[in-house]
Amino acid sequence: MLVTPHSTLFFAKNEAGGKGYNLYLMSQAGLPIPEWVVFGKRYFHLFMQSAGVQASLNNILESLQAGKITAAQCEKEIHQLFESTPLPPQVEASLNEALNHLGPQNVFSVRSSAADEDSLSHSFAGQLSSFLYVQGAADILKYIRLCWASAFSERSLVYRLENKIDLKKISVSVVLQRMIDPDKSGVLFTCDPVAKKTDSFVASAVYGVGEGLVSGALDADSFWIDAKTGGLLRQEVVEKTEMMRRANSGHCELQKVAADLINVPALNSSELHGLYKLGQKLNEQYHRPQDIEWAIENGKIYLLQTRPVTNLDQDLIGYPNLWDNSNIIESYGGLTSPLSFSFALRNYKAVYVQFCEVLGVPNEIIKDMDSYLGNMLGSLNGRVYYNLFNWYKLVGVLPGFKQNREFMETMMGVSEALSDEIANRIKPHPSWDTPAGRIRKIITGFNFIKYHFTIQSVVDDFLKTFHRDYDRFRAMPLKRLRGDQLVQVYQDMERNMLGRWKAPIINDFLCMVHFGLLRKLTLKWLSQLDPTIQNDLLAGEGGLESAEPTKALLRLANKAAQYPELHRLIEDVDPKDGLEAINQSQYQEFYKSVLDYLDRFGFRCMSEMKLEEIDLLTDPSYLFVCLKNYLKAGQTEIHDDSHEKSLRKQAEEKVAGHLTGIKKKIYFWVLKHARKAVKNRENTRFARTRIYGIARTIFQTMGEDLASQQAIEHPRDIFWLTIEEVFGVYNGTLPSYNMKALVTLRKSEYANFTEETDPRIMTRGAVYWNNAFIKEVEAPAADANGEWDLKGLPCCPGILEGTVKVIMNPSDNLELNGEILVTARTDPGWVPLYPAISGLLVERGSLLSHSAIVAREMGIPAVVSIPGLTKTLKSGMKVRIDGKAGTIKIIG
Repeated sequence: MLVTPHSTLFFAKNEAGGKGYNLYLMSQAGLPIPEWVVFGKRYFHLFMQSAGVQASLNNILESLQAGKITAAQCEKEIHQLFESTPLPPQVEASLNEALNHLGPQNVFSVRSSAADEDSLSHSFAGQLSSFLYVQGAADILKYIRLCWASAFSERSLVYRLENKIDLKKISVSVVLQRMIDPDKSGVLFTCDPVAKKTDSFVASAVYGVGEGLVSGALDADSFWIDAKTGGLLRQEVVEKTEMMRRANSGHCELQKVAADLINVPALNSSELHGLYKLGQKLNEQYHRPQDIEWAIENGKIYLLQTRPVTNLDQDLIGYPNLWDNSNIIESYGGLTSPLSFSFALRNYKAVYVQFCEVLGVPNEIIKDMDSYLGNMLGSLNGRVYYNLFNWYKLVGVLPGFKQNREFMETMMGVSEALSDEIANRIKPHPSWDTPAGRIRKIITGFNFIKYHFTIQSVVDDFLKTFHRDYDRFRAMPLKRLRGDQLVQVYQDMERNMLGRWKAPIINDFLCMVHFGLLRKLTLKWLSQLDPTIQNDLLAGEGGLESAEPTKALLRLANKAAQYPELHRLIEDVDPKDGLEAINQSQYQEFYKSVLDYLDRFGFRCMSEMKLEEIDLLTDPSYLFVCLKNYLKAGQTEIHDDSHEKSLRKQAEEKVAGHLTGIKKKIYFWVLKHARKAVKNRENTRFARTRIYGIARTIFQTMGEDLASQQAIEHPRDIFWLTIEEVFGVYNGTLPSYNMKALVTLRKSEYANFTEETDPRIMTRGAVYWNNAFIKEVEAPAADANGEWDLKGLPCCPGILEGTVKVIMNPSDNLELNGEILVTARTDPGWVPLYPAISGLLVERGSLLSHSAIVAREMGIPAVVSIPGLTKTLKSGMKVRIDGKAGTIKIIG
């Protein structure tokens, strides 16, 4: 692939290599770069595919790795191999295209650009060949071949072996760039690489071509520049008697420097200032110190290449961000579309602004908090994460930061507490430390305490108002409205429903505090009792609105079970055809019951917080999968919670027998409020699910509107846009409105994202560059005595043996008949599967996960937060699980 500064595919760094990639970024930033093109690594691979080249190359490299030949011998053999193999015709054709673009009369530099060159972890500076002042197609082709061969130089091979870089994955691109004839050249570090400090820039300069400096043949003047002001701190001027310039032969040669320039600084104040400004721009571009090659011709500064400085302590580079998806993965598991992410980001800000308002935080301080209230979430490799630093700052609004920090970690299922060193950097708004701020903090704390006693009436009022508004929006003919009308409907919903979210968010924080306090008191006061007693105390609460859809499904299954033919019809028909099959049958009363279910709960689906998911209104097949599961498993009765209530009563008796006096009163007071908060949390979250159902319908219909106007190819392409971009189509706020190209770009980027992401990620500086998101393999913590193979957090007691069925996402086979369900994560949309399972194992999650809460209510033995679960267990395996101990033993 021939890559130019305007190539839309150029973002593939591995295609263009380090130099080529950086040239593109600099060009895109509008920096002064001599004209260039890149012969991408595909040309190198075409050459490798020539008769026998790859096989011969592999044999030579294997001999090197086996110690049969030296690196020097290896370099010689590979060089001979490359010289004796004709170039593919595509190379010459592309060169002619490149010369038409750059001007065939010009002189060029031909530089190697390795795919792994100039990375943060490895710098190949000086190891790959560059050829200057090359002119004419024949010579350029010759040096392209030599650039490819230079990746296998003795020095490069030794470097790769020492750094354990796979020799068989070497790829080389070649940069062809117009060669200028500079008066001065040098390097600029946007840091001090020797002192390892970032408070100054260091420039080195020689006369003529920079090759003399890079090769070490010439001494250079050095200049230290203040990184903040650009002022000259100090300089060291050397005697410069020689310089490298272009000779008549077309190559470089040493020439004498004019006598009046020998002891004069090579750079004047104007040039130093120009370099400083360009260095600042590159720092802004890369968000980390750079090693920049530059040249000056006729008074104009050109940038030739840049690479990151690799020997600095990474703690010095970039502001840190800490990301964790331990809890939010339950709502946004797997890849999440740009529309869903931007929708969530917008709503989180609105909700937590309301949280601050209801606690009495002054408006001017809320405005100052905008930088983190607007960035509570992040999207890394298509996955949604909490920005933990911002969450800790938000918790700082309340008195008792250290205590609330621990409670928040418990609620979020954060497995690794924040270190004190980092926590000390996250402090509440500075106004809290003023006398007026301390008074406001007391008021805020009082407001928060007040809700301990009034929260139930507040939640009840919220739900009453919510259902009134929800019914109003549900009755609207959303699927018949135009896109611009739907924007107005959404804004109305956002104002009147999402804008009144104070009750749920206050309850969430009460839940965080009460559950965290209950856990702390249990560990402190009841350490002699079973450590899982807290789970038993929270079981059997009942009244979860989120369980109603499953109960209604069970009632439907019970009806169907009374008619053998209807029973067989549901079991035999493809779930995708289930609704129409029932419609065409004699069971019209049952058909009407199904329609009633869809009317009440049609917004449900698995992964229901993601707008791109297909709900029951669009495709009711999930409903018929569940009915089929219940009928096959013989589970058509609503769960009898007498067992859970018995566990709860026994646990209460144990606590009452163990605690006395004030401790007993405090513990049961905390327990009462924790139960109430957990129940309210589930019911208000179900209200959120209903809103998301309306939003899903709104955006699906807007997608149809945009597709009808050919703004996008397909209605579902809307999910590749952000909410701001969608609204911008109708509000006229898009600087660029080629939606089709944007959708194509996003699809191509998401295609490169994988499931392998780490639950906790620390990034510095620019989040998406030079930060690793790849999940470290989490090995199962097998018991040394072999009594169990996997262990997690126990959620609901019970010992059973059974067959495993692994279900990772809604597209998997969802048919169940009493198996133990194994999955990476769940959300409320998974609950309809539960009546057809005997046990539940979840790789991610916490004690407050929806899966844990509902499993306790339904009496399903369950374990969550199990390292290595989905990599260890496969469908069909037999296991024994102990929901009280949180252990799993593979038995077949």
